[in-house]
Amino acid sequence: MKKLLLLTFASSLLFCDVARAAQPHSYTDMQNRDTFIAQNQNVNASEDKLKATPAKIAIAKKYDAFMKAGYAAYNKKDYKTALSNFQSALDLRPKNVYATKAIQNTEKRLAGK
Repeated sequence: MKKLLLLTFASSLLFCDVARAAQPHSYTDMQNRDTFIAQNQNVNASEDKLKATPAKIAIAKKYDAFMKAGYAAYNKKDYKTALSNFQSALDLRPKNVYATKAIQNTEKRLAGK
């Protein structure tokens, strides 16, 4: 019984070593893993800084304001005002899916559908 238990334990250790070696991104030590993560976080942070320019932030705020005003007017059944706000939002972000869909829905309401 002890031999069977010892054999089972030894084979499980061997299996764990084989499985660990087969991992594509296994790190030899924690320091290499931490260095890799830190480098990738720095790259992502620098990309985010490039994307968030003051001009883009101002456009995003205007877009959000137009969309909120459009939804508020739509909920009050003031479809002409809603359409105007959604179109202004679309002017700020051409090909925006949400503004486009809001315009389509508002136009349907104006058409009586």
